[in-house]
Amino acid sequence: MPYRVPFIRPVFPDGSEIASDFDAIVGSNWYTNFGPKEREFGRAISERIGGGVRVVTFANATLALMAAVQTLLGRGDGRRLVIVPSFTFAAGPAAIAWAGYQPRFIDIDDASLQPSLDSAREVLENSTLDVAGILLCNTFGIGNPEIALWEGLASEFGLPLIVDSAAGFGSMYTPDAAVGTAGALEVFSFHATKPFAVGEGGAIATRDEALAVLLKEFQNFGFHAGMGSTMLGLNGKLQEINAAIGLRQLARFDGVLASRRRVLDVYREGFEETQITMPTNIELSSVCFASAVLPGQPSRDQAVEDLLAQGVEARTYYSPAVHRQPHFLSYASESSLPVTDRIVSRVLSLPVHEDMPTVVAQQIVRVVRTAVGA
Repeated sequence: MPYRVPFIRPVFPDGSEIASDFDAIVGSNWYTNFGPKEREFGRAISERIGGGVRVVTFANATLALMAAVQTLLGRGDGRRLVIVPSFTFAAGPAAIAWAGYQPRFIDIDDASLQPSLDSAREVLENSTLDVAGILLCNTFGIGNPEIALWEGLASEFGLPLIVDSAAGFGSMYTPDAAVGTAGALEVFSFHATKPFAVGEGGAIATRDEALAVLLKEFQNFGFHAGMGSTMLGLNGKLQEINAAIGLRQLARFDGVLASRRRVLDVYREGFEETQITMPTNIELSSVCFASAVLPGQPSRDQAVEDLLAQGVEARTYYSPAVHRQPHFLSYASESSLPVTDRIVSRVLSLPVHEDMPTVVAQQIVRVVRTAVGA
């Protein structure tokens, strides 16, 4: 039976608008391979982020992560490590392994739920470990408030810093600095589940022009002009129809962000003066969903059950953490992640929809507060 309030409710352009765009694509007879709409979309995303970044689009964000790791670090030998949090989606660690590296899982900060600087430094100061780079994940698409410190840490140890901002397009690190402007590059997802959705799609933003060229070659089979394939690449090109949808979505994105943040405000106000906490900087995020940490697993599980009884779909991102997932157990033998293990038993992710009625968000707040006795 469908949920009365599903966890994700994508909003796409009207079918008539998409049909008009498709007519234009048919008229140009250019469906993929860097067509006019893909090029316009890449420029528009770059302008939206600002900061002088260049944007390379991809068919999806997983391919973009794979491109980022291999292009920056080269192919691994199966032994070198890339630092990554376990409290994230599995695509990042999978991209590390695909490129021939081992994910070295680190813990998270208790308040922000972002990757722990102290945990990363502990790994880097262990002279027996051969670390090739850092894959920093902006948890839930929230801009890490310590991003400058992470850039400093990467610089101190001479390591490339890749930032996985999959759900973060539209988020801000500060009121004046957009997510997309940090590290050697940042990766975005435009999947249908994201606040900025084109169906399937992704992008990488970087200030490094030479790196942008390499990334574009990676997503076109590794082809270099006039030389054929010069690197191991894949077919990661964004189709024209997805780019067209993206341009439509971008035109209305300010309103989308304002709407989603209004829903977030209801949650934040509703959980004030309780034992329920929300991650630092969430108010500057694009709000893919609203995650909160409850006092313990019993109250979290009770909240999920009570919301379900009301027809509301809630999730427990990211539970289980990646280092507890079967495929990644062999990489996690050296990882001690007490904060991650504690948070995954207490985290609750709540639906945020564009134009969600305030009364619906208020009802969700009441159910969660009741479950924790607040």
